[in-house]
Amino acid sequence: MITRKSFAGILAAGLTLASSHAFAQSDDAAPPAEVIKVATNALEQDNIAGIAMARIENGEVVWTGYWGEQSPGIPVTADTAFNTASVAKTIIAETVLRLSDQGKMSLDDPITDHYKHPDLGDDPRYATLTPRILLSHQAALKNWPWNYDDDRMAFTGTPGTGQLSYSGEGVEIVMRYLEARFGKTYPELAEEVVFEPLGVEGIAVGREDWLEGRVSEPRGGDGTVYPPFTGSGSGGLLAIGNYTAADNLYATAPGYAQLLIKLIEGEGLSQEMQAERAALLSSSPDEMGYFCIAEADDCPDPIGFGVGWGLFGEPDRTVLNHGGNDFAEHAQVYFIPETREGLVLFVNGGNAFPTGIDLILAVDPELRMAKHFDALIKRMREAEGG
Repeated sequence: MITRKSFAGILAAGLTLASSHAFAQSDDAAPPAEVIKVATNALEQDNIAGIAMARIENGEVVWTGYWGEQSPGIPVTADTAFNTASVAKTIIAETVLRLSDQGKMSLDDPITDHYKHPDLGDDPRYATLTPRILLSHQAALKNWPWNYDDDRMAFTGTPGTGQLSYSGEGVEIVMRYLEARFGKTYPELAEEVVFEPLGVEGIAVGREDWLEGRVSEPRGGDGTVYPPFTGSGSGGLLAIGNYTAADNLYATAPGYAQLLIKLIEGEGLSQEMQAERAALLSSSPDEMGYFCIAEADDCPDPIGFGVGWGLFGEPDRTVLNHGGNDFAEHAQVYFIPETREGLVLFVNGGNAFPTGIDLILAVDPELRMAKHFDALIKRMREAEGG
């Protein structure tokens, strides 16, 4: 999610230093020269320690690239796991879509039948909440409790009207609902419903044992280096077994690329449910990041959310995207069903959203989603006087 506050942060000027970090690749083909150039230059910023990318064309990984360091003296490789922040929300979306497709639940089942939120449960509007409404960010909720003056969640309007209001806590409500309904932890459900049937490895919805020694060190926007598994700028470490559905997804670039390929191919999901995923459910004329200020021919249409995925329309393709931005990481993942292409981009660094968009434009200069965000970044820089 990109708020005005987060944009102000990502656009703060970064200090630079000389870097000896070199490009490395796996057995796949090398990235295009322009991608290598942008990534190499990005490492000159002291807020970026490492980058991993995987490009999908025609349903296959055609190139991968790794730049910088996982930690001092250890280069980023295909085995490096990145904290991908809000990309976590894509996993619970896929879990719900598949459970619904299997007839074990419905996207429109009432949340209140199985889970009562301590702040919201007594409000009559809570009875209207469903997985569809919450995962498409139209529940009239702010992002987290600390976005309210009293640190308690509350409705800001009527849920289900199609007005987009991005909420991580709303996604957490879906997670607690699933756990209560199915009597299993969320990691167990994700493994059983998504990872195992699709044969996907290299992704964890929280801190797991296999991640030890493989996680990139968080690098703050001001260049501060944090220990692996630092969960926020306050410096607290995530314990083994800690998990959420809205944040702190750990993934390798090849692992997440493997997932995107399965989504492109429609494996394990009916055509009807794939259409549900890509149907526009919410949008906003004033939510930062969801209105376009680029030239008209460069604007995606529509811009908004389906079930768990951001939607960016073009005349002949629809981009299904999710980003992740936090104090020390940036991620962008997307896939395009019509053209069977996609991209995984993980950056080990804060204030890195502009770099992420530069890298996406280096991959696909005509992608309207990237042009939209590029225009918004430029407008915010002008507003900041930078």
